[in-house]
Amino acid sequence: MNIILRAISSILLLSVISAHQFFISTTEIQFKPEEQRAEITIQVFTHDIDLLLENANFKTIDLGTDKESDAIDIFLANYLSDNFIIQEYRWNYLGKEVGDDYTAFFLEIENFSLSPKISILNSLFMDLYTKQRNIVNFYNDKVIQSASMTNTNPVFSFNF
Repeated sequence: MNIILRAISSILLLSVISAHQFFISTTEIQFKPEEQRAEITIQVFTHDIDLLLENANFKTIDLGTDKESDAIDIFLANYLSDNFIIQEYRWNYLGKEVGDDYTAFFLEIENFSLSPKISILNSLFMDLYTKQRNIVNFYNDKVIQSASMTNTNPVFSFNF
C-alpha cells in the first residue's frame, strides 16, 4: 500500500511540475474575397496573458471582467501589433474573449487582397518562452495553408 501511495504521489508531483509544457498559440486567418476582408482569431493560454501582464506590472485579477482596466486592452493590442504582423497590412483590434484556460483575440483587415506571397510574423510570447510555437492556419476559399513559427523562425511566407 505504501508503494502505491508513493507511486501516485510521484505521478502527481511530476504532473504538477510539467503542468505547462505546451508553449503554443493558434491563429486562424479567414480570407473573405467577396467582402475583401480578412478575419483573424488568435487563441492563446490565459495564464500566458497573465504572465505577460504581470511582467508589465499589471494586476490581472480583473482580466476579462467588467472591472478590467482599459489600459490592459491597450497594452495587449500594442503587444499584438508588435508581435503579429501581416506584410504591409494593418489590422484592427476588435476585442478579446477571456476564458479560464484560453483567451481569444479578434482582429480584422479591411480592403484585404491576396498577393502571390504574403509574409506573416508571429512572435507572440517568444519573449517569454524559448520553446514557444505559434501555429497559423490561413483559409482561402477551400484551400488551407498552415505554418508553425518558432523563436528561430518567427516569419513564414504563404504562397497563393
